[in-house]
Amino acid sequence: MPLTGIDLLEFPLFHGVDAEAVARLTRDCVVRTCQKGAILAQQDADAEHVHLVLAGRVLLLAECEDADSTVIAAFETGDVLVAAAAILQMPYLVTARAAASSRILAIPAERFRQALQTEHALALAVLAIQAEHWRLLVDHVRGLKLHSGVERLARFLVQSSPVEHGTATFKLEHDRKTIAALLGISPEFVSRGLQQLRQHGVRASGSVIHIDDVDRISRLYRPIQRADSPERLDQP
Repeated sequence: MPLTGIDLLEFPLFHGVDAEAVARLTRDCVVRTCQKGAILAQQDADAEHVHLVLAGRVLLLAECEDADSTVIAAFETGDVLVAAAAILQMPYLVTARAAASSRILAIPAERFRQALQTEHALALAVLAIQAEHWRLLVDHVRGLKLHSGVERLARFLVQSSPVEHGTATFKLEHDRKTIAALLGISPEFVSRGLQQLRQHGVRASGSVIHIDDVDRISRLYRPIQRADSPERLDQP
């Protein structure tokens, strides 16, 4: 599918980038329509493209030789996939697989690297995106180390809720196996965790979740205290 009718300037990757520069970067690129389960990038393969999710949802998976795998992250519309591998000219560390019907723009990696050298706005946009990904990764790791599985599940439900306060009823976008992988828990624990959260006003019927009070569930995820500054650590 050609790029006709798609306003790429609306996507974070191209915020502030000159329209002509975007046109040069994406010339001859086509939009790939992917069905659920389609592989966009294969772990350990050379990074030949930078992928922009125009619509849909993509999972990043880490795989072992014995075919065991786990979900590392879920990317949504507007996200840029595995750009670091293309920028560093290194193999993909993960496999990117469509989790739903998706439209993906694949930009040749070499052309993307060249554009980063000449288009400062693009370089700044990529820097902001990669910085955000880094913060999300650190937040995920500290959650794994500091919070219980029930706390992580509660936070996931709050983040999935369409409202920040009051009552919420919504359908989960992922199945329980994928949710378990994202949260670093077992699929069986997802069910047990939802049972434990019933006493806090959470009810689950298949993939549909009802929360009596989103604020109440938010408070189950203990705040992480800020570390002291280096100056304060030097004091007795």
